[in-house]
Amino acid sequence: MTDIGVVVARLRQLPDISGGLVELEAGIDDARMDSWPVPVPAEIRVLFRSVGGIRITVRRSVVNGHTSAEHIDFTESFNNGDYLGHDVGWYLEHAGGPGSHWFVHLDHGDGHFYVDVDRDTGAWGPVFQFWDATDTRRLALSLPDWLQWLSDCVHQGVAEAGTEDVNAFGAAFTDRWGEPVGDPVPVEPVRAADARSAGDPVLRDAAAGLPDDALLADLRPVTGVAEVLFDLPVSCRYARRHGGAVLTAVQWDGE
Repeated sequence: MTDIGVVVARLRQLPDISGGLVELEAGIDDARMDSWPVPVPAEIRVLFRSVGGIRITVRRSVVNGHTSAEHIDFTESFNNGDYLGHDVGWYLEHAGGPGSHWFVHLDHGDGHFYVDVDRDTGAWGPVFQFWDATDTRRLALSLPDWLQWLSDCVHQGVAEAGTEDVNAFGAAFTDRWGEPVGDPVPVEPVRAADARSAGDPVLRDAAAGLPDDALLADLRPVTGVAEVLFDLPVSCRYARRHGGAVLTAVQWDGE
C-alpha cells in the first residue's frame, strides 16, 4: 500500500500546483470518526485528520461563471443513507450493506466510489466503482493508492493544459481521471456452485453459504484496474471476500 505520509504530502501540494483549482477540506477529528458505522484504521485516520475532502474545479460556464467540481468527500452523506434529503438505502445495499464499505465519491456520470471494509477485521481494502446496473470496477488496491492516482491526474492535467483556462484543465484532468491508465482487465465471473467444487481454497471459501447461482470474480490475478460484468437478470448485492480479492454478486430485486 502507498505510504500515507507520502499521499498526504502530495495532496497538500495540489492547491498550489493547480493555482487554486484544487481545494482541500479541513481534516476530520477522531470523535467524528468514532461515530461512524465502520471502524477507521490508524493509517486511514492519519489521512482523514489531515484532509477531509478534495474539491477539483473542472468546468466554468461561459454564460454565468458557475463552476462544477469533482468532490472527493470522506464524510459522504451516502454513508448515512441520505443524499440531499433523499433515502439512498438502495445504494448501501447494492454495495453490500452498511458496515461493509465507505463511500468516498459520486461522479457526474452516476458512478459510485467506495472502499471495501472487512466486517470481521475492520481493515479497509480496495476501492471499487459501480453504477446502477451489474457492471463494476476495482479501481485501486487501497484508498491511498487511489488518491495517489488522483494526484497524478491533477499533475498531468496541469502539465498539459496549465491552470489559466479552467475548462482546458478540467478536460485534461477528467480524460485521465475518468478512464484509468491502460484498458481495464475484464474478469469473467464463475458460479458459486462451480467455485465450491474448484481446487482453489480461496474461491471455495468465498462461495461458502452463497446461493448456487451467485457469481464470484477472482481479482487476484489483476494488478491494475479490474472490470467485471455480472450477467444477472436483475440487480445484485455485491460483497467482497478475502480482503477484497474476491468480489461476489447475489441476485437482488432491490427490496
